[in-house]
Amino acid sequence: MKRMIVSLFVGSLCLAAQAALPTIPALNWTERSDWVNVKTKVTPKAVGDGVADDTAALQKALDAIRSGSVIYLPAGTYRITRTLTVGSATSRALGVLIVGHGRDTKLVWDGPEGQPMLTEGAVAQSRWMGLLLDGRNKASAGLYHLSNGPGSFETEVEHRHMAFLNFTSAGLFTDKQPATAETITANCLFENCKRGMAFLTFNDYDYTVDGCEFRQCDTAIECRHGNFYIRNCRFEGSRVVDVFALPEHGSSIRRCVSFGSKKFVEYCTPVAPLTIQDCQVGGWTGSEGAITLSGLPMEALGNGGGPVLLFDTVFTRPPSKAAPVAILRAGQRLFVSENVSAATDGVVQTNNLAKLYVIPAGKRKGLLTSADQRFLQETVVVPTVVFDAVRDFGAGGKDVDTTTAIQKAIDAARAHGKGAIAYLPSGAYTITRPLQITGADYTFGGSGFLSGLRWGGPAGGSIIEVRDPQRVTIELLNVGSHDVPGNTTNNTCDILQTGGSASSSIIYDGVTVFGMYDEQPFNKGLWLRDLGKGSSVLVTHTEGNVHLVNAARGSVLLGNSYEGSIVVEGKAKERDGFVGIITRLGTSCPYALYLKDNQSLVASDLYNEQVNNAYSIEGSPDDPPGRITVQSPKMQSGLKKELMAFNINGYHGQICFGPAQFYCDAPPMNLQYTGKGPLDIIFWANSYYNTTLAQKVGDGARVSIIGCTGTSGKLEPVPVEDAAAPDTLARLATALDDLRELGELDLRLNHPGAVKLPTH
Repeated sequence: MKRMIVSLFVGSLCLAAQAALPTIPALNWTERSDWVNVKTKVTPKAVGDGVADDTAALQKALDAIRSGSVIYLPAGTYRITRTLTVGSATSRALGVLIVGHGRDTKLVWDGPEGQPMLTEGAVAQSRWMGLLLDGRNKASAGLYHLSNGPGSFETEVEHRHMAFLNFTSAGLFTDKQPATAETITANCLFENCKRGMAFLTFNDYDYTVDGCEFRQCDTAIECRHGNFYIRNCRFEGSRVVDVFALPEHGSSIRRCVSFGSKKFVEYCTPVAPLTIQDCQVGGWTGSEGAITLSGLPMEALGNGGGPVLLFDTVFTRPPSKAAPVAILRAGQRLFVSENVSAATDGVVQTNNLAKLYVIPAGKRKGLLTSADQRFLQETVVVPTVVFDAVRDFGAGGKDVDTTTAIQKAIDAARAHGKGAIAYLPSGAYTITRPLQITGADYTFGGSGFLSGLRWGGPAGGSIIEVRDPQRVTIELLNVGSHDVPGNTTNNTCDILQTGGSASSSIIYDGVTVFGMYDEQPFNKGLWLRDLGKGSSVLVTHTEGNVHLVNAARGSVLLGNSYEGSIVVEGKAKERDGFVGIITRLGTSCPYALYLKDNQSLVASDLYNEQVNNAYSIEGSPDDPPGRITVQSPKMQSGLKKELMAFNINGYHGQICFGPAQFYCDAPPMNLQYTGKGPLDIIFWANSYYNTTLAQKVGDGARVSIIGCTGTSGKLEPVPVEDAAAPDTLARLATALDDLRELGELDLRLNHPGAVKLPTH
């Protein structure tokens, strides 16, 4: 009897703990004028009571999707009995928003076993937000990105505030060509799925997973052939592994927690590097180790898996005394720094198979302190007061000047404050003088990629001007890109932000500007000029050119940014702020990055594909010394006979490049330096995949190469040997400090309060 009482007591504690686990937030929207409400604006109407079959109603709404559509599912439980389909495999719909009330909008499966709940084909530059999908252990997949027809390539698809529960194959699934890329999954929950997320084919590239939680899945995230950036996530109780990774390009796992899983990471690629930064791994149950690095056989490489960087990671509550990191294939290169596993025999069990590089401690430390850490946000503030530029102020109409009407909506939202929104329904709006964004505590936004502002004024000027914003958000707008119908290109900037006090802060989320495929890096785009000390700019998601001029006194964080070029310049000597890039894609541009005037930059995942050239870096003797720390999942051209990987003229200070992948360019990539320096250039933990790097460096630069791997095919030998000066590892400690500072800014701006951060 005593044993039964104890069992019941323990069981009740477990149920209480389960009930206390966080879930996705409730999103209490105020319905907007262009939203198609599935309960009121379709026939048959959805009921949402959990009893009626809502399949036909929801499919009717989804069948009507066109570019710019918004499908709105109010709070309720929608019973689904057959697979819902979204979009066509033969043509793409752009700028679609499918939105619900978060945990209060539930889609539950009551159809046959083994079928997906939702399939999507060719819905690009779009957003899924605020839905809970429950497969009830019968549906195979929750949301299946079925991109398998002509014109069906998807890019910049976002999933936010969603839950995927009880799916027998995968909650979020992609396995077809031509694939889904540049995908963001943020603040989502995956629970009791065979696989939480699975993306399994080439071109499933640049998957960002941020602030998510994975519980009781077999495999939480499975990547085959794609690549990923996982940050600020929690994994619990994975029965096989948290992250299975066989990527084609470099990947990263930063500031994540794993507790009670069989294994944290299984990494088994021979051609791409991996970074694991500042993670807490506790209570793993597998005997093989918490992290295994195997590297699949590839005879041309002959040196194990891609290089790996592991730093600031803590292992606790192990199943045995065996070291938690296992090297399973000869030739593995592993860089380590400030990792801790107090209860085991060291951190790494190399079995004499690895070449180990120990980077000394820097001035900064890791930020996560416990395997109890969580990031999933249960509470999110959404605008409840909507000032609609069309409905309330008369904006709209073909070729009509809408400047005054939209400015009135902005002014009304600013006057109200308290999180109000000046809203721009889907459509193209002509602006003849700059819209003014000032004041505090409001949002200016639209429905997405098809809420477009086009310039109709005289040459020069800006479409939007931002001055000293205080807790302002600009979201889900297309400002001045070539995709806005009828847009001209004779304005100077699409968005110009100037100045800013120490309390100045703004978020750009889902904002498109000019730059994608335009090959005009200094034209239009988002400009940040003369930022004040302590001002804050957070770019959650943007597409197009980004141009910074004398912005180095503020804190600028580009979280997810795609296409066009980045330009950083300015002769101002005071540079006591921080400019950081987390995820960036550059394609089809003269240079993906221009750094002038010896400016400094930290980038953790800067991906280049089909660029004409990669980095143009300039400085002069009268500029302060600069420091560039860049990690690059991919460095690839494919467009020109030669790729100028690094064109460096007069820059002085330090450049640390790596871990990085140089990818499949038959001619050599080029490093060219002219100047008097002094400049230290360190290439480290790089993977050269069927390419090489040709160096043309004068006396002013010292080049060090350490811990690289690769194959050059028929080219000259690649620079893989260790040729480092004795102090190279010590200088790499400053690069790790840069990445730590970037991580701190990410947590401070994107996850406030989730982690206790140091004061400086």
